[in-house]
Amino acid sequence: MAVTIHAPELDQELTWLNTDHALSLRELRGAVVVLDFWTYCCVNCMHVLPILRAIEERHRDDPVVVIGVHSGKFDAEQDPARIHDAIERYEVEHPVVVDDEMALWNAYAIRSWPTLVVIRPDGTIAAIAPGEPDLDVLDDLIVRELASARAKGTLSTERLPPERPTLSMDGALRYPGKASVLPDGRVVVSDSGHHRVLVCTPDGRVELTIGSGLRGLADGPLAEAAFDDPQGTCFLGGALYIADTRNHALRRVDLERGIVTTAAGTGALGRATPGRRVPGRSIALRSPWDLVAANGAILVAMAGSHQIWRFFPGPDEIEVFAGTGVEALVDGPADESAWAQPSGLSVRGGVLYVADSETSAVRALDLETREVRTVVGEGLFEFGDEDGPARVARLQHPLGVAATEEGVLVADTYNGKIKLVTDPHFGAGTRAGTRAGEVRTLLSGLQEPGSIAVAPDGTWIVADTSAHRLLRVAGRGAELLDVRGASPPARGDFAPAGGQRAASLSSGGLLSEGWFTSLLTLPEGVGLAPGRVEIVLELHAGLGSELAAGAPIRVAAEVSRRSDLLCLPEPNFSSEAPGGPAQPIRVPVLVERLPQAVVEAELCVTIDYVACDARDHGSCAPGRIHVRIPARLLAEGGVDRLSFKLPLPSAGL
Repeated sequence: MAVTIHAPELDQELTWLNTDHALSLRELRGAVVVLDFWTYCCVNCMHVLPILRAIEERHRDDPVVVIGVHSGKFDAEQDPARIHDAIERYEVEHPVVVDDEMALWNAYAIRSWPTLVVIRPDGTIAAIAPGEPDLDVLDDLIVRELASARAKGTLSTERLPPERPTLSMDGALRYPGKASVLPDGRVVVSDSGHHRVLVCTPDGRVELTIGSGLRGLADGPLAEAAFDDPQGTCFLGGALYIADTRNHALRRVDLERGIVTTAAGTGALGRATPGRRVPGRSIALRSPWDLVAANGAILVAMAGSHQIWRFFPGPDEIEVFAGTGVEALVDGPADESAWAQPSGLSVRGGVLYVADSETSAVRALDLETREVRTVVGEGLFEFGDEDGPARVARLQHPLGVAATEEGVLVADTYNGKIKLVTDPHFGAGTRAGTRAGEVRTLLSGLQEPGSIAVAPDGTWIVADTSAHRLLRVAGRGAELLDVRGASPPARGDFAPAGGQRAASLSSGGLLSEGWFTSLLTLPEGVGLAPGRVEIVLELHAGLGSELAAGAPIRVAAEVSRRSDLLCLPEPNFSSEAPGGPAQPIRVPVLVERLPQAVVEAELCVTIDYVACDARDHGSCAPGRIHVRIPARLLAEGGVDRLSFKLPLPSAGL
């Protein structure tokens, strides 16, 4: 018998943004409510926003209300003013409640960002799922709940749209994410909030406007091209390359001909990484955030997959250069390293420096030896604002780096500062007498700076993102770089002939496969020991069904919590079903040494199978289940195997 759980009430005493009044579930009774637990630093949360935007569009005339619950990870993300900036920057159109003390997070037993909660019109919970949802699966769930409530008479006849203020689009720049400098001294600024890129003279006069300002994916002449939140740029071989972040693409601009083309990416959000070099246009990418040219290729900070990729112009091929895809801080050989939302790149003396934002770290990758090391930073939840020796210094979500002969300049984004990090291992580029391995603040009072670049004359160009401005810094004095002469941007979404959106929406990663069929539980005191262990899922066919003999059973697993301690040696595998009513699935797991006695972790697993009618073996159909598995980790007293009995739905044939 299914257990009915009433959704905890929303707290009207909290700060509410993007709405003219605080909302309550009692007020919204009769509507399907979607709660989006997010934090604005999180790239996976950013992947959810276009899906929610599509849900709001599809159900514009239905009683469906989306509410963002902002439960911030970093200290800076507790500030309602900063959250308001994030709402403006990412064009969030639904109400957002500031869950600054994680009260709603705890009330709903949320454990990871992002997590969606769907609440029925009668106030009960229909589904809770961490990760990036599949648009169509989420939409199907909402449609079913609307139909069910309509049949029961619990559905409101009104749409219940909360009123919200209009987004501000004024100003020469809107949330400029990145700035770079061309070899001739011209400044390139990603006017991210206006969905375009500007090329300016050194004093700020706009010479080229790349993109119409409409949000979307469209190639063609500069004035007709469309982007979605473009970020990092670099210049190579006479062309300007742009990390078109929300389009999950690399764009190429022929500055001589004035033409924009797509060099890599499909416009969809990727879910897999290639095991070898592949044509750039053949694979979907995941939020490329910054670019830098090195050795005739372009290195890409692929923030959404927590990796560094490499793109080769000419053949237009792309490959993974460093990182397993696990979100963590792991040094060592490039193909064994782990990163966490790399967002800024700079090369000097054969070393790639990376702003690894979610670990609040600066990382270094030797381009010759392919070894990765951490210059400053400790891990996913170690952050702050501390200068001093690098081993104890702290940053807070840095997004930009620029390597100089004095050290690495860092846009310490959430601290609103520019800091200098000296690297003890950097020989030829570090000036003699510089104290190595230290962090010190050089400039403060900024508003979430997204990047820093060094011009040929030695001055710095800082993209002070949330202040909507560029700064030129010389001799420790900062002045406004007056960006002027750009035409007003067009507003809205790009639509080609026929009115269809150019940018397609697609899910990414296992967690986006859908809503969980089973939410497993563990008895108190039971958990896995460090080392090589396994989780066994005993599949049991539903009543009147059995697993089809010889049919493949495909398993895709992902760590949804504590990926720094829990590893999957074989996250994707398949086996052949022997037939009959039951089949064990063994998922190998590696548990790292634990920092404390008990750590709560979690896996998400998708299983594809074929079930047949037990009486008529010729009547078969494929099935899929999504399972959330708790994986408690114990430093002492743990076991090397956890087994769960997993009933499958009846074949329904």
